[in-house]
Order: sequence, then C-alpha cells, then structure tokens
Amino acid sequence: MLRKLTILCAFCLLSAPAFATEADFEKRMARGVAALDAGDTTRAQEEFRGAIKEHPKDHEAALYLAIALNRANDPAAEAALKTALRLEPGSPRINLELGSYYYNHNMYDEAGDYFENLLTLNPDPGMKAAAERYLVNIRRQGSGKRWGVTLTGGMQYDTNVPLAADGVQLPVGIERKGDWRGVLNLGLTGVAYRDGEQELSGSYSLYQTLHLHLTDFNLTQNLLDVTYKRRLSPLLFAKASVGFESILLGGKQFVNDYRITPGLIATFREGMTTGLEYRFRGSTFKNTTMFPTNAERNGVTHSIMLSHRQRLSEILNVRAGYTFERELADVSSWSSSAHLGNAGLAVSLPGALLLDLSVDAGTRKYDEIQGGASDIRTDTTVTGAASLTWQAAEHLGVSVGYHHTNNASNINGYEYSRGITSIMFQGRY
Repeated sequence: MLRKLTILCAFCLLSAPAFATEADFEKRMARGVAALDAGDTTRAQEEFRGAIKEHPKDHEAALYLAIALNRANDPAAEAALKTALRLEPGSPRINLELGSYYYNHNMYDEAGDYFENLLTLNPDPGMKAAAERYLVNIRRQGSGKRWGVTLTGGMQYDTNVPLAADGVQLPVGIERKGDWRGVLNLGLTGVAYRDGEQELSGSYSLYQTLHLHLTDFNLTQNLLDVTYKRRLSPLLFAKASVGFESILLGGKQFVNDYRITPGLIATFREGMTTGLEYRFRGSTFKNTTMFPTNAERNGVTHSIMLSHRQRLSEILNVRAGYTFERELADVSSWSSSAHLGNAGLAVSLPGALLLDLSVDAGTRKYDEIQGGASDIRTDTTVTGAASLTWQAAEHLGVSVGYHHTNNASNINGYEYSRGITSIMFQGRY
C-alpha cells in the first residue's frame, strides 16, 4: 500500500508541470484572443508569442499571432502567415488572412490566388462570401489600373544571325555569320471592360533589332492581340484571343499572319494552373530578293498546346508544356508535323534577384522531299537558356542571359548551333 502511494505521489509531482504548461497555454490563448477582439494588437502579440513558446508547433497560436501582426500592419505579418500556412496548408482561415494581407498591399494577383484556393477548401459560408467579395473587387480593379507600358532595351551578340531571325525560321540555309545588335521592345496593354466574371483586354507590341553589320537581318515585328476571358467556376475560366502579326526583315515585308486561340485555364490549388489551348494561324509569306521562293510557305497551322505552372515553395516555381503543331503549306514540301516540349524553373534569390532556367526541345518532320535533297527533311532542335534578373527598383529591372540552340538535321545546310548573349534593361509602368 505504501509503495502504491509513493508511486502515485511521484506521478502527480512529475505531471504537475505538464498540466501547468497546458493551463498556461490555454490562458495565454484566451487573453490573446480577448486583446485582439479589443483592438490591442500589442498585448495580443505578447500573449500569442508566449503561447507559441509553450507549443511551438501549434497552428492556431501561429495563426492568431499572424492575424495580430496583420491587424497592426506589421511587415512581419506576411512571413508569420506563411509559417501558419505551412503548419496547416488546408486552413481556409489562413488563406483568407493571406489574401486580405496581399489585397491591402495592392498585390491583387497574389491575393486572388489565396482567395481562389480558399474556395476549394469547403469554407464556412462567412469565409466563402468574404473571399467572393474580394475576388469581385479584384476583377473589377485588376492591378489598380487598366493599362500598362513596358519598355525593354539592350544589346545582344548572336553567333549565327542568318539561320533564324528571332524565332522566325528562314527558308534556306545561309552562310553562318555573327553580329552585335541593339534590341528595343515596346509593349502596351489595356483593359476595355472588366467585371466580376469577364474581361476584355488588348495588347500591342513593337519589337525591333538593329544589327551592327548584317542590316539585311534587322527585324521589325508588330503584334496586336485582343483577348476575352470569362470565369466558368471558381476553378476554371475560358479565354479566346485574336491576334495579327507583321514581320519585316531588312525593312521588307517577310510575313503577315493572323491567329485565333481559344482555350481553358484551370486552377487546382494555390499556385498551380493548367491550360489547354488550340491555335489556328494563317500565314502569308512574301518573296524577297534574298528569298525569292518564300511564298511557297503560305498556308495554315493547327496547334494544340498544353501548359502547366506550379509554385513549389516561396522561392521556386516550375513550368512545363507540350505542343503538337501541324503546318499545311501551299507547296507540300514545306508542310510538316512537329512535337515540341519545354520546361523551366524560376528561383527567387536574395537581393531582389531572379534566376530563370529553361530548356526547349522538339522534332519536326516535313511531308515531302525539298528541292535539292534526297530524303525527307527531319530536324531536331534543342535550346537551353539561363537568365539572371535584378529588380533594381519597383519599375526598373536589369537582366543578363545566354541561350544556346543546336539543330540537328538529316539535310546538309540545316545543321547549326547558335548562341545569343544578352544584357537588357526593362522599365514598367
């Protein structure tokens, strides 16, 4: 009997601190919530920090501390809210708080991600209504303005200018030559109409290169696009765009084309989107002194494009895509089928730096033997690229980059490698 009493007393003495710790935690949480309800964010922060010391992994304590910081407009609120989200990724309340944090800081794209994610988590009616109200306001306001201007300029050195003119495949192989060039890109965007369910917007881009020596390959591109988007559900929206493109090479018309692109974009959870699009393109090539049979490539192109973007963490974002392309030219030897894939990784680094890595690979097979060849042409192209961008100020960025392309072909004259080194400056408003 004495032995049993001794053991019971020892158990009580050992467990008393644990009961006291639990009681202290509950008292701190209760006092913190009361202080928060009374608007005393300083006292609330003290109580919740004390509670976290008692239970470092308690998601509710982490959340309430983050809420207190958010109510106090403390810069530490963002990190605290994300810490709470890591402890409980499926919490509607944390997603609501993060969304409101970004909304109050005029970061509407980020805010929208959290509100849309909340709607997938079966929130209570109050949270659902709040998120939907925020989303309506975001769609009405966008980024707080209905237009934007981007101006990019810089220098590049291209080791193989004549083989391809900035993504526009030239019709024949030409002697390889390298050259320096200046680059200027002006982009304009505007929203004509926007409400809680739909948006009509447009964009215009002028791209110009100026070569130091190979002026016949100066490229001028005018691109006009009109896009309509409509939300079908909290997770899905449809889009359709119509575009017109005009390209001049050496000051002479090289190609005109128009594009019609319907598609669907799905958001499955925070930072994770998948898109499926179909594109019809009609192209009219112009004969030039350099390319007297360029018009043989006139025709249409059908493309099916699948894309996926996903945020892996606060600093890592990945993307991947696949495209099947069918070109039908007036002269069937220029008709072709292509399978194209791409993947990329963006890494946010300290010091307002962004590292972007990408790889593109594809194969293209032509329908018939081209003039002067003995076999049907098949090309395999692989491009790797890397860039480092420094966001020097809110509206100014500086980037350096390099990309290398290797094209393997079974037809002599179409095998080549190409490297482009760039330094670019970008201003946004």
